[in-house]
Amino acid sequence: MRRLAYLGVVLMLAGCGKQSTPQGEEAKIPPDAVRVLFTYGSEKESWIKAVTDDFHRSQPKTAGGKPIHIDAVAKGSGECIDELIAGTAHADLTSPASSAFIKLGNAQSRAKTGQDLLGATDNLVLSPVVIAMWQPMAETLGWPKESVGWAEILALAAEPEGWAKRGRPQWGAFKFGHTHPQYSNSGLISVFAEVYAAAGKRQGLSLEDVNRPQTAAYVREIERSVVHYGTSTGFFGKKMFANGPPYVSAAVLYENMVIESYSQKTPTAFPLVAIYPKEGTFWSDHPAGIVDRPWVTPEHREAARQYLDFLLARASQQRALEFGFRPALADVALAAPIDAAHGVNPKEPQTTLEVPSAETMEGILRLWQANKKRSNVTLVMDVSGSMNERGRIQNARLGAQELVKQLGDRDWFRLMAFNNQVFPAPASAELGSRRDATLREVGSLLADGGTALYDAIAAAYDEQMTRTSANRDKISAIVVLTDGDDTDSKLKLPQLLAKIRPSSERPAIRIFTIGYDSGGKREALEQIANATQARFYEGKPENIREVFKEISTFF
Repeated sequence: MRRLAYLGVVLMLAGCGKQSTPQGEEAKIPPDAVRVLFTYGSEKESWIKAVTDDFHRSQPKTAGGKPIHIDAVAKGSGECIDELIAGTAHADLTSPASSAFIKLGNAQSRAKTGQDLLGATDNLVLSPVVIAMWQPMAETLGWPKESVGWAEILALAAEPEGWAKRGRPQWGAFKFGHTHPQYSNSGLISVFAEVYAAAGKRQGLSLEDVNRPQTAAYVREIERSVVHYGTSTGFFGKKMFANGPPYVSAAVLYENMVIESYSQKTPTAFPLVAIYPKEGTFWSDHPAGIVDRPWVTPEHREAARQYLDFLLARASQQRALEFGFRPALADVALAAPIDAAHGVNPKEPQTTLEVPSAETMEGILRLWQANKKRSNVTLVMDVSGSMNERGRIQNARLGAQELVKQLGDRDWFRLMAFNNQVFPAPASAELGSRRDATLREVGSLLADGGTALYDAIAAAYDEQMTRTSANRDKISAIVVLTDGDDTDSKLKLPQLLAKIRPSSERPAIRIFTIGYDSGGKREALEQIANATQARFYEGKPENIREVFKEISTFF
């Protein structure tokens, strides 16, 4: 079962060492440069890239005359902190999206080493966490004349008739989205805000508030409308922009992402607007601090401080506006695109919430784990003969076992293996006491034969659709791993795509595809994932366990 990320999980795709620069850039870096590894929440990637280029063009040097180079690496906010705690990456400077991660990281570090992970921090930019909603839907709730918040989200989530109760039956069920709170800042903040709303407080949230039965009921009712989770707020936003209201009615995003939606090459179905919940919200304050670990030398500390000062200089802060962020410097005036023309209100938020104590935050995460939406996952595994090459099948088995380990006891799971035929498999059932047997089942897979990929996906889809129609209170998903093109299916790709595309009559069953070890027809696998509003991954024997861990965060 998935453990709390802040209690010691080493997150996926964590890297080691200080060097993380694109190959083509290595030749441009002076050999005597002081290289600072800066890990940061990916929400601000566009701004960080722009101002880091500005910094390098200024030809910065240490007091001793050495050039300074910043290796800026975008990650999930939880990943930034957890890999430092675990020592799996040696960043000199880090900046998660919220001070909540600093508080959690320092508490965990004190428990482990007796000292904080980071000392004093500086906020780089600001962006309030908002509920992004399609304008016609927001207007149906009374926006902008009336204040809207978690009470309205709760009412919609609990309403079996969905939008029909609001006089809009063609909109169907209310579909909500936020990322996984153990890995992503916006997901963490979402659940904090839900608990605050349930408690009717704005500060001083306690474990007693968290543990009340009515708090659990409040969170459970909202979570039942979630379409899926995941690690990336950016991925959620881009899927929302591309797929419109059929994908999700509303999602917890950052204000800057609502602004970003107005600059899409392909216009969104409706304009997005930012709802600043009337019960209160949090600032995504993007704190940055120098890491307090032995690998951070005085020279690296000096270089990191110089870079931080550059990010906080007026010119860099002014550039933050270009990317939809509010400058951390109070004397830089707000201006376009932070305006109504881009779906946001520079006068909001009126009410902000206090970041809870580390103990209360961990209690909230336990509450969410107990009341989150459950999943029904089918794993479709290629066991064709080519999987015997390069240790593919051995590592694929280990990766698939990671997925099984990450799912909860009340999640449903089914393994469906295929080569030139689709092998019969037991029906989906709760993992619970079946987990060990399922791990053994995955570990016993053998490779031989051809590749009936499309037929296998269709068979998994049909079984999932039966379950989905009977039980809409689970996240329905299929995970597909293949190392080769389809060679044996009766079904053709266009027929499969027509079958799996969601519609008003047919709910979405998301199909996450993995092209394994440079195998599989990438274009076809991307089409399958995109048709179901899911995601395509490239996997290798060396990283397939991390890929499966990443996919598990959607559930």
